[in-house]
Amino acid sequence: MSIQEFFIVWKDIGLILYAILKAFLPLPSLEVVLVPIMMANPSDWLLYSIEGAVGTLIGGGIGYWLAHRCGRKVLAHMASQSDIDKGEELMNRYGVWAVFIGGITPIPDFLLAYLAGFTHMRFSLFAFCDAFARLLRSLLVCYSLLKLGEVINIDWFGTVFSLVIFAWLLFRWGKEKLRLRRQAD
Repeated sequence: MSIQEFFIVWKDIGLILYAILKAFLPLPSLEVVLVPIMMANPSDWLLYSIEGAVGTLIGGGIGYWLAHRCGRKVLAHMASQSDIDKGEELMNRYGVWAVFIGGITPIPDFLLAYLAGFTHMRFSLFAFCDAFARLLRSLLVCYSLLKLGEVINIDWFGTVFSLVIFAWLLFRWGKEKLRLRRQAD
């Protein structure tokens, strides 16, 4: 039995298990399992989206706890020190927005969980944003499979969405700087 067949046979349990594991281990995206399961039984698209989000919530909690307990050393064997520093800076600067945007883009789940854990983000905020963002991503993939019969380019969509959010944040920052400059003059 191939891995793909395993997940099709064990569909619900397999999907949740894979979502849990990939949320705190460096595994390929959930779509690797979600797409074959969805293609085998498209009528359960909503259930599969929810199962992926629940699995991500559980796995993200495990990753968060590991990083909260062990600190930066959890990521030491998975990323360079400069990448960890950049991730920590982004997490400290953008917090929940970093988790939400990262959750709908191709950024690996496990990185978000570890960064949120060792930067001591409130767990409830992390869990809600991560699960909600991954649910949106899964809904988009499953619904597009249901309606179009093929996956839309989720990476492109996530990148465009991230750029729009970044432009909005940059605009707000520039507007605030301009306001402060006018007050100083």
